[in-house]
Amino acid sequence: MRCIKNLRDKDAKQTNDPCSLVKQKPQFKNKAEFRDWCSSPTTNHAFVSMCEGSAPGERVSNGNPVNKVYGFIADYDAPVDWDVLEIQINDVTDFRPKWICKTYSGYVRAVWQFEEPLPIDKSLYETFAREISKSVKAQRMLAGFDDCAFKANQYFEVGESWQEIGEDLPSSVVHAALNRALQKKPITASDISIPMEVLADKVEDMFPGRWLGDFEIGARGPLFWVDDGINRDGCQVAEDGMICYSDRAGKGFMTWREIFGASFIEKYENKKISVVLDDYWFNGRNFFKLLHGCAVTIPKDQLVLELRQKGFSQKTKKGQSISEVDSAVLMVSNQNRVDEIAPVVFSDDRVVTYNGRRILNNASNKAVQPAEDGDPKYWPFLYKWLNQLFSPAGDRPATDYFYSWLKRFYEAALYFKFQQGQALLLVGMTNKGKSLLSNRVIGTLVGGFADASDYLSGHTKFNKDLGRSAAWVIDDTVSAASFEDQRKATELIKRAVANPRIEYQAKYADTLSVPWTGRVIMSLNMDANSLTVIPALDSSNRDKIMALRISDFATSDFPPSYDLEQTIEMELPHFARFLLDWQVPQELNDFSRFGVDSFIDESIVSAAYDNSSRSAIAELVEFFVEKYRGAENLDDEGTWRGTLTNFQVLVHEFNNGRSVGMSQNLEFVRRGFCAMEEAHKANPRLRPIKSSGHGGGKKWVIDLSPKYDIDNYLSFEETETGDPF
Repeated sequence: MRCIKNLRDKDAKQTNDPCSLVKQKPQFKNKAEFRDWCSSPTTNHAFVSMCEGSAPGERVSNGNPVNKVYGFIADYDAPVDWDVLEIQINDVTDFRPKWICKTYSGYVRAVWQFEEPLPIDKSLYETFAREISKSVKAQRMLAGFDDCAFKANQYFEVGESWQEIGEDLPSSVVHAALNRALQKKPITASDISIPMEVLADKVEDMFPGRWLGDFEIGARGPLFWVDDGINRDGCQVAEDGMICYSDRAGKGFMTWREIFGASFIEKYENKKISVVLDDYWFNGRNFFKLLHGCAVTIPKDQLVLELRQKGFSQKTKKGQSISEVDSAVLMVSNQNRVDEIAPVVFSDDRVVTYNGRRILNNASNKAVQPAEDGDPKYWPFLYKWLNQLFSPAGDRPATDYFYSWLKRFYEAALYFKFQQGQALLLVGMTNKGKSLLSNRVIGTLVGGFADASDYLSGHTKFNKDLGRSAAWVIDDTVSAASFEDQRKATELIKRAVANPRIEYQAKYADTLSVPWTGRVIMSLNMDANSLTVIPALDSSNRDKIMALRISDFATSDFPPSYDLEQTIEMELPHFARFLLDWQVPQELNDFSRFGVDSFIDESIVSAAYDNSSRSAIAELVEFFVEKYRGAENLDDEGTWRGTLTNFQVLVHEFNNGRSVGMSQNLEFVRRGFCAMEEAHKANPRLRPIKSSGHGGGKKWVIDLSPKYDIDNYLSFEETETGDPF
């Protein structure tokens, strides 16, 4: 029991004998005069309470909230018959008060003293006091029960005529009342909810063997964090901490932060929040969840359910204006706000800021992880096959170019680096494994491929699947049906190689520019239809192409598909290690944007030109040369000089005023002359055409020498490079 001298006194003293506190009081004219005396700072009397504050030597107040309770005091403001009082009490309750006394007004005050003091949290006191009152039936016991009994800061004038009529209230009754109070008003001492299984693991980790049985809300056990060797029950598990029955705890409620330390709470909170920020995003209209690397639209209701499943509470805790769930939704809306959702395959950042836009990167491609050893003995099939697959590249094996090109590509995909590289053309006979190389070997190495036939031929503008892939392949399925189609394909391939970005467009979505430095791989047969799709190999394109000829003698004998797939799957990680260890020959190093020196097999250049719509202008020029030489109009240098209009007029004259092929289309002729001018630089066997201009129109010069005639083409020596200009 704690007592103060007057109702203004701040110092509280402990006493175990209330009878010793009884003092003679002055005579008062009325109750108002008595109240003034009680509140006077000069009064030296006794006013008692069964509550102790956080600072035991001070009275309980708002600044010194209740921390421990020793019993329960009830005042009854109604007359009683003192002769039969105990009989009345016995008739109502099984738990007689420890003491009864007479108040100033001549009424009864009852005091129940607990078997042991009970630590209690200030937020729970009133609810607990009401439950204790129900347990002892204090409100039914006598008439005139005063609700001031439920206030922790209430002090009672000590009264007189104290009588001890009962025993201490058993702890089992007190603890049961506390448990009911907790069910009605759970203590919320934290703004973060921690699952019980996490807390149970932490208890066992920090205090092994101290808690027996399940660690769950409502379970009772010892003060496991108090190392005093006492193992009897002294606390109960609550959502935000431990409710303490024993004063050995020092307070009525211990938060998880107080028991496990601030570091544990902060780490768990950061982990809990980080899981949400890793999984959920918002673009101003919809919420998205990353599921298997793909962003999937989810309704807000689903987000709320998933947050609850992750341990976020929908209860608004004391001191908080919104619940944990609402706070997490706001956090996703603000911190994980993105502008667009698209794959950025060469970045492992979850959010990529590009061109001022925050892009949620939902790319899921993963390059093959390299093995520890790249010795060819661990990839025998690929080693043998690749080393006989290509025709020689001049004076060196074509594999030098191929390995150097593929090394740069694989490293970009493996290490998420934006490294540009040439488009790869694989040209050769059927059934030699061109598609196997592009799709199964290269495509798998870099995390997957996509068929780019329709997109690169201009038949569709949608490229959702392409945007998710590092390798774009074309497998003998596209031909340029017209010169216009070929120009379109050429420009698209050129753009895919030269620009470190693509215009990503899915159906029903706006076009979005995203960074992309993948590769275009074309597998073409050596036939007229296939070769028409090869981009123009002029000076602006040659550095963007790596064109390798597949040997006519390469094997066409492959194992059954299932066995072949299994073999490649086992060998690829070792081949990947070989590529990482591969040293690019010094002479193939190119310090420009593509990293590796370009190579184009000469037979591919010639075959592509002969089988493309560009060759039509060469035939027109040959018609012109034959007719012009026959007219004996040669100048001293054996050339013709003039404008395109002059050329067109002469062609029509040579054909009796009629057009020859596309000769009436002056723009077609102009483009063709430009193509022939570029083609001769790559292939000196082609008839030379040159141009010159000074801003007022171009003049063209055509070499009329018979050695460039088509009939003499095959007899031309590669070493002969005569220049008639």
